[in-house]
Amino acid sequence: MAAHSKSLKPIWVLKANCYEIGHTWNPSCIRAILDILLGGIVESVKIYAPVYVVTGLARRRSKRYWLYKFVPELLQSAVFLGTNAGAFIGCFCLSNQLFASFSYFTGLASGALASQLAILLERKPSKLTGMCYWHNGVTCGTVGSLLAISIERKDRRGMLAVYMFNVALETLCNMAISRGLITPRKHIEVLLFSLTAAGYAYLFRCFGGLSGIFLKGFRFLLGPEEAGRPSDARSLESEANRSLETEANKSLETEANRPATQSGKHSAWKQNLTVSRIMRLLKAALVQRHALCVHKHSCARYCLQGFARMFGMGYAAQAALRVVSSLQAIIRSPGRLLSCLFNKGNLKLGAFLGGFVGIFKFVSCFLRWIRDQDSELHAIPAGFLAGLCMFFYPSWTISLYLTLKLGELLYMKGIDTGHVPCITHADSLLFAVSTAVVLHACVMEPHNVKPSYWTFIQRLTRQRFGMMNRRTLDAYGTHASKLMPDFKPQLDPQYCLMKHD
Repeated sequence: MAAHSKSLKPIWVLKANCYEIGHTWNPSCIRAILDILLGGIVESVKIYAPVYVVTGLARRRSKRYWLYKFVPELLQSAVFLGTNAGAFIGCFCLSNQLFASFSYFTGLASGALASQLAILLERKPSKLTGMCYWHNGVTCGTVGSLLAISIERKDRRGMLAVYMFNVALETLCNMAISRGLITPRKHIEVLLFSLTAAGYAYLFRCFGGLSGIFLKGFRFLLGPEEAGRPSDARSLESEANRSLETEANKSLETEANRPATQSGKHSAWKQNLTVSRIMRLLKAALVQRHALCVHKHSCARYCLQGFARMFGMGYAAQAALRVVSSLQAIIRSPGRLLSCLFNKGNLKLGAFLGGFVGIFKFVSCFLRWIRDQDSELHAIPAGFLAGLCMFFYPSWTISLYLTLKLGELLYMKGIDTGHVPCITHADSLLFAVSTAVVLHACVMEPHNVKPSYWTFIQRLTRQRFGMMNRRTLDAYGTHASKLMPDFKPQLDPQYCLMKHD
């Protein structure tokens, strides 16, 4: 192997065909492609079926949907996934017969376009000759993904693009860490989530800032009290709240030295910001709400109720997931049910969700008491401080995904306002490039791919993606066989260009 690696001139060219590197289980390109394509469609039906059933029930789909749309949409998504996997192997084979030699930069710049044209024009049977380039994964993944995403429904392309971009960023970070290019910092995902939460919270407080599933999600999480409203509606509510204040509440306000007039309160609150005043305001918040608060009860009860509600839901969700994942063990030993229900690990998700809601509501009410005014800008510090609760439930996947969705949301708002240009088919291109990066890593360094995604790829291809000849790819120094160091494919020498021990 060492002698072989020294003979690579240039280093990115490997004289091998697609059989001895890629589809080692079958020397025929056509049969290998069909194995991946048909097997991928079958596995995709198994993956998507429960997802579509749960989604349909959650959205309370009509009988017409289940009779006429459920099966076509399920098959369309299944064909999308199967085509993605099959097209990748197909492009992998085509690249071996199309390109005899070219530079690294030429391959990256023109490989995707040339391969896509070749797919449309090439009619010759596959040949087991050619060269294998270390960046074939990028080229083949891009073309295969473009073909696949064109099959998927348009309303799902944006979501898939953001998800794959998320996985690609995680993969690139792992690749950079393994090469010593960057040093991982502890709890960096918490800081990223806090900044992202501040952005979402501000949009939530702005009327029309969020829409669709994110607006529904934040309303469910934080309640409708903090949602953005038209300025006139909020001012009318505030005036109504002020008129309903009792004499006792007015005396507490006087004791707290709150400015009496609208013109003076914006400057006076800073002068009166003392420890004694803050303590008096906190005591007042225990028994009443601020005049600008739209919730029904005292601010203290409002915050505690929000914390308790989401803590309970988080704990129950984590316990349910633990029970489902241990269902077989529970059936064999029913006593394990109690250990799943009362596991201390269930507290993490509850503490994260409950703390997020409780801190957000506390900071929002506190700023209203201190400043004696309400503002959408209050959501920025409230969201940032609430986001720190991810310490209890750290997740790079959640942080990156929500950050990317925030970027997508801001980009779409920029398009609506005319500040940024609209890029045609941007979702398809983003999905294609992101999938290409991930599939390239799955070929060259699968140990840097997120474990859950590697498991998904293995299931989709029925373990055939792990049957690539990664011991030969170790010549590139990426430790391609790190996950499966003992695997050695059984190759037929008559179809090989290289000598394999």
